[in-house]
Amino acid sequence: MNFNFFLKTDISIGPKEFLKIPDHVSDLGSVRPGIIYDSNLLGNEYFTDNIEMIKERFPQSTIVVNDLNKEPTYSYLEKKKYELNDSKPDLIIAIGGGSTIDLGKGIALLLKNDVPALKLKGFPINVNNPLPLITVPSIFGSGSEVSYNAVFIDENEGKKLGINTRKNFPAKSIIDPELTMTVPMSAVISSAFDTLVHCIDSFGSVKSTPLSRIFSIEGFHRTFSSLKKDNLDEENSRINLAIGSICGIIALMNSGDGPTNGFAYYFGVKDEIPHGLAGGIFLKEVMDWNFKNGFNDYSKLIKSRSIKSEKEANRQLFKDLNVLYEKYDIPDLSYFGYKKNQVQELANKSSESLAGSFSGNPILFDQNSAVDVINKLIKN
Repeated sequence: MNFNFFLKTDISIGPKEFLKIPDHVSDLGSVRPGIIYDSNLLGNEYFTDNIEMIKERFPQSTIVVNDLNKEPTYSYLEKKKYELNDSKPDLIIAIGGGSTIDLGKGIALLLKNDVPALKLKGFPINVNNPLPLITVPSIFGSGSEVSYNAVFIDENEGKKLGINTRKNFPAKSIIDPELTMTVPMSAVISSAFDTLVHCIDSFGSVKSTPLSRIFSIEGFHRTFSSLKKDNLDEENSRINLAIGSICGIIALMNSGDGPTNGFAYYFGVKDEIPHGLAGGIFLKEVMDWNFKNGFNDYSKLIKSRSIKSEKEANRQLFKDLNVLYEKYDIPDLSYFGYKKNQVQELANKSSESLAGSFSGNPILFDQNSAVDVINKLIKN
């Protein structure tokens, strides 16, 4: 078997790693960093104390705030780029959730490519190298801190398309669990389900490889185990969520996604559902559809010497999933007002939009499959 597998970002993980940012900035040769951070961090004393330290160490730094509180559009990216443009930063630091980190990627690229953001939509080629980027996630799940993908919404088309070039890879990622402690628990749970989707879709992808599956399994195990315990507010659990997130996105980058991630993009934009939660809504039903149609490999996700058979492992996995869905109150599509008479239309439209994601499924997944899955998620 011949396959390609790639890794890129230098990662530092552990408590108090955030304090070392000035040293990393200096190591990358910067004297004028541009900083973009998530407005939700303003109530986090650990963040505010240390952002002042960075400003003192680098008096020529410029700081802008991402106050959008939802996934950014290309026009919002343009706005934030212009806020930093005059200060001519020589490095970008992005601190926050996946959307803020994606903004950091977009800004770092646009500041070295004098074109409208929409010109870079999709998978641009022949672009200049971006400014060096340091990512500091305040929540773990998207994996944006170590990936090259950057998600942006095209307002005219109402689609998530992004700016995706391997030149987007961050130069450094700082993982500090203490920075995540003021995040609402609902967001922590949503982001953890985002990781599960990345791990499951990449694991089952027709483009998965023996190496990518190692990352899928490890990411799933760390995240799933953390969700099963009642210690999500502990540092050790946050580090496991971080490692799970990193493993999940590495697997996804090296294999491709599937229907669950596709549904999350489609319904997330359509109904403004947080991406992780949108994926969680579909994850169990897509897995169940695959299992009932002959995909038995999910049993390999269970790490337990006490479980001897494939059948027993699959049964235990779905039992545990049902417990998690009840524990964290993951909704179905009925919660968002959908009715049974809309199933066919939703299946038709999502199938048109998600052909690429559907094609990654380990079992042929088409419009009729989408009908089956969506129908189970709408009660009335």
